[in-house]
Amino acid sequence: MPSDRERLADLFLSPVDAWALLPERGVRALESEVIGTVTDWRFKVGGPTEAGFEFDDSKLTTFVSSFGGVFSEIAKKLPELCKNQNVLPGDFVFQLYDTFGFPVDLTELLARERGLTVDTAGFEALMEEQKQRAREAGKKNKQVVSVSEIETKAPTKFIGYDTLEADVRVLEVVSMKDKNAVVLDVSTCYAEMGGQVGDAGQLILGANTFPISATTKVGNTWLHFLEGDETPAVDATVKLVVDATRRHAIERHHTVTHILHWALHEVVSKDATQKGSSVTPDKLTFDFNSAALTAQQLSDIERLVNERIVANDPVSWSEVPYVEAKANNGIMALFGEKYGDLVRVVQIGGQPHKLDGWSMELCGGTHTRGTGEIGLFRLVGESAVAAGVRRIEAIAGLEAYNAARADADLIKQLCGKVSAQGAHDIEKKLEALLEQQKTLEKNLKAAQQREASSKAKDLLATAANNVIITNLGDVDADYAVAVSDALKGSFNGIVVLATTGGGNVALIASVAKDHQAKVQAGKIIQTIAPIVGGKGGGKPDFARGGGKDVSKIDAALAEARKLCS
Repeated sequence: MPSDRERLADLFLSPVDAWALLPERGVRALESEVIGTVTDWRFKVGGPTEAGFEFDDSKLTTFVSSFGGVFSEIAKKLPELCKNQNVLPGDFVFQLYDTFGFPVDLTELLARERGLTVDTAGFEALMEEQKQRAREAGKKNKQVVSVSEIETKAPTKFIGYDTLEADVRVLEVVSMKDKNAVVLDVSTCYAEMGGQVGDAGQLILGANTFPISATTKVGNTWLHFLEGDETPAVDATVKLVVDATRRHAIERHHTVTHILHWALHEVVSKDATQKGSSVTPDKLTFDFNSAALTAQQLSDIERLVNERIVANDPVSWSEVPYVEAKANNGIMALFGEKYGDLVRVVQIGGQPHKLDGWSMELCGGTHTRGTGEIGLFRLVGESAVAAGVRRIEAIAGLEAYNAARADADLIKQLCGKVSAQGAHDIEKKLEALLEQQKTLEKNLKAAQQREASSKAKDLLATAANNVIITNLGDVDADYAVAVSDALKGSFNGIVVLATTGGGNVALIASVAKDHQAKVQAGKIIQTIAPIVGGKGGGKPDFARGGGKDVSKIDAALAEARKLCS
């Protein structure tokens, strides 16, 4: 089954000249160009359908962002490159691969669509030159810049499903900038892939220990990254030991990811398909296509997952022919992934190895032997990561226990603060406190209104020429508004008030209608707020603003007096 990338590429190969117009016309114009060439297709980019041709915008946008520039480059250069020949030059193919990361197989597809062939010999020669440069840079150990430049072909036999330690032989030592890695003939360490983080552990040689911080893979070769500068010698036989505590934590999070996937199908929809995942010792993330989940859906998912954990269903895995797995509708595979002739099916529930579980997925990761080993599962977050794609974050095992313990401790502290007898009593206590707070706020507001009314009477006695401009001192802006409101009923003039509560300046201006032809409240605040290092504005009758420079408040009010004179 072709991958999403190949399907999109196949769609875009025939109208490749449209890509030259991409910067000018945009993605939607490109989509129209593509659809015009494939009107007889009965294919939806997100999967087969009988409803006709339709574009999945998210996949189109992703593909364009990844390879749109490359296709534009190809469309511009093809006529010149192939003017007098029907062979796509090897150096151009190498440039696409080396500079843009454009796969050679897609270049070959593109060439075939236009009746061209690819100079594979020239391409391979340039690849060999690149490898030779890397070899020449090496001394005792191979010196490379990044994992992608490692040239070793030595395969690693992975035996880590069944054992966590073994005697192994060092085939190669690779140095990369400030870190070293070793290639072993056999490994019990799982290399990072399929969303699962790689194992850590150690190599033991006599009294010497070489800690392993991470394990990755290049092709079929496992790279075990070492901490520090010391490395074992090539051809040395060492004991490889996986960090069991860390591995088991990873297994708990990976197995519960499968259960989470199953629960999503049960609660949300069978169409809530996986778009990506990450599994570490500390947590898991799971991306899937769906609308935002409701609080009830999240609660139901968490409950279902924990019910399956408590059931302690067996977890088993089997290697079967891909055609057999594909024919079993109960086995889930990631759409667009490439699989070999033999695949590994991880089954939860049912009879072990009988492919009759309630959860079955093609997966190469490591897992618990029973769901009960997971212990506990907790959802900690659900959010959007892209259009139509949601992400669940969750924790399991000891991480979930630690979070639950922290929550329980916090509840206990809160109970002590509000004199509650326990968690069952805390809600009642909080409701009483909130009601008390509302009453206090109401009483405070009434007291402020009385104080504001009293202050307004005092200010009326000082009014001159229908203008009141004053600094109310260390009170907040709401108090100034209350004073301004209190003045409206008995004062038909211009009011400018300032406060300095909390170390900040608040400015209030109010102008009666009879005086707005002379000056407007919004203009006053716009003029004086910058003096105190702030800004503000409003309507002709009322405006407010503020700033941070309390030392300039007298200057600001002096400017207000000039505007009102």
